[in-house]
Amino acid sequence: MSKNMSVVNIETINEDNRKKLEEQSFEEAVLALTEKLELANSLLKTMLETTHEFLVFGLDRDYRYLSFNNRHKEMAKDQWGVNIAIGTRILDIINSNEERQNLRGFFDRVLAGEQFSSLEEYEGDSGNVIVGKNHWAPIKNSNGEIIGILCFMQDVTEHRSFIKEMLKEKNSLDQNMESLSFYDQLTGVYNRKFYEKELQRMDEEQYYPLSIIFMNINGMSKINSEYGHAVGDILMRKAVQVLKYGVRGDDVVARYEGDEFVVLMPRTEGAKVERALERFKKSLDEVKVQSIKLSVSFGFYTKYDESDNTESVIKAAQRQLERQKELDYI
Repeated sequence: MSKNMSVVNIETINEDNRKKLEEQSFEEAVLALTEKLELANSLLKTMLETTHEFLVFGLDRDYRYLSFNNRHKEMAKDQWGVNIAIGTRILDIINSNEERQNLRGFFDRVLAGEQFSSLEEYEGDSGNVIVGKNHWAPIKNSNGEIIGILCFMQDVTEHRSFIKEMLKEKNSLDQNMESLSFYDQLTGVYNRKFYEKELQRMDEEQYYPLSIIFMNINGMSKINSEYGHAVGDILMRKAVQVLKYGVRGDDVVARYEGDEFVVLMPRTEGAKVERALERFKKSLDEVKVQSIKLSVSFGFYTKYDESDNTESVIKAAQRQLERQKELDYI
């Protein structure tokens, strides 16, 4: 055998041994990783199932179950009459349109990056009522992108009377539970019911001149159609936050209907309203979701004294809004 032949054979053997070692190391690494994942899953499952006070579930961005504990599974069976599974879309199994819309409002707030708590009552097929304190948080990947929804629901049924007292205290303005129905669930501002109460309260001399501003978010139906309601809802919430944080303490921001909002500005007229609208517009120009730029239109009118008819003032503000929409959005 030649010297060159011996060198080739040795190099070939060494290369084969190196490949075998690499394959063996890779298999060992995969095995070790698998064992770690199984341990992590086992620990997570144990934590979820031994946390007896909580119903826990996770959803992806399409509202499909990623995970849940047995307590939530039992609740879903009792309340919605469905045996849920991984991949089940939660909104498809809820018959009540009101409950479905309510939950979707919570889900989309989380997908927009919010972390918050809510208090809800649930009634199952068996007639039992559960008072749950829900803790909501977004699930993020390693890049910080929101990929899902996590909810821990704490059963506080036994403390129902105490919770009602806390809610009454928290909403001391009204001193009763009715105040809970004064907020728009999606945007967090007041609803039309509260606006109408405040308009009636402010329709007095001490609040004149009283300016009524209407704002419309243009093209929402097109945005919802092309990008989905979740994106449209996020855009709407961002627009409303500009109004909410841009008004004075005694001003009222409320959702009037659909994509239309109203602001009551007591003791304000003319140039002051115009300056406020300029501030709003400047801030709203910076609002974007993905590649979508916000388009809004305003209209306002002022009631100077009791001789001005309130309904006429409202209609005048809405007519101005409609004229402005024709200029702002085609």
